[in-house]
Amino acid sequence: MRVALIPMHVETGNFEANWREFEKRFNEALKHEPDFLVFPEYCLTGFEEWDFSGAKLYGEIVEMVSGLARKTGVYIVFGLLEPYKNCVYNSALLIGRNGEVLLKHRKFQEPMKFCTGNTVKTARTEFGKVAIIICGDLYNKRIAKWVRRKRPDFIFVPMEYSPDYGEPNDEDVEAMAGRVRLFGAKTFVVNSHPPGGAWVFDSDGNLLALSRGDEMLVVDV
Repeated sequence: MRVALIPMHVETGNFEANWREFEKRFNEALKHEPDFLVFPEYCLTGFEEWDFSGAKLYGEIVEMVSGLARKTGVYIVFGLLEPYKNCVYNSALLIGRNGEVLLKHRKFQEPMKFCTGNTVKTARTEFGKVAIIICGDLYNKRIAKWVRRKRPDFIFVPMEYSPDYGEPNDEDVEAMAGRVRLFGAKTFVVNSHPPGGAWVFDSDGNLLALSRGDEMLVVDV
């Protein structure tokens, strides 16, 4: 299984620019013949408190990304804002090789004004069971319980680590590793740029590979 983690530059509120960047990085990744392409949290709209206008593009975004999956025969994981009744979820999807939505995760670890998720689901692929969590979910106690119950083989983590905090440091990476040890599954993390970065951990929480900035990280598992 080959995974391309893409720390994509995201412009808040500029869907057209983000889609151009998404397609550009997507096509760059295809040269490595990946099975999975993984993009950051709400990567096609960005998010600025409390502007939920990007959620109006949910259907259009799903259709466009699904079209890329069907055309190229790859799996795609990415984050987006999902409207639901009178509120919005911070969600992430796994799109299958045929363009079908195989898995949706709704983020647990969110402040008020968001709807919040309450479960972790898995999807089966030819490589094993896949789960998705989002950014701060890594540190949510309820998430660890759900992950252990579902026992996925792989976890994908779209992230948007705020550039206000600078580049993730060794302490941040060790905190990620500690959570992965609790999950007991190979884990792939990719962040928005800036500050960017991507990390891959084995099921024991050992760091296997990383990239910095907007450097794509391609790994074979």
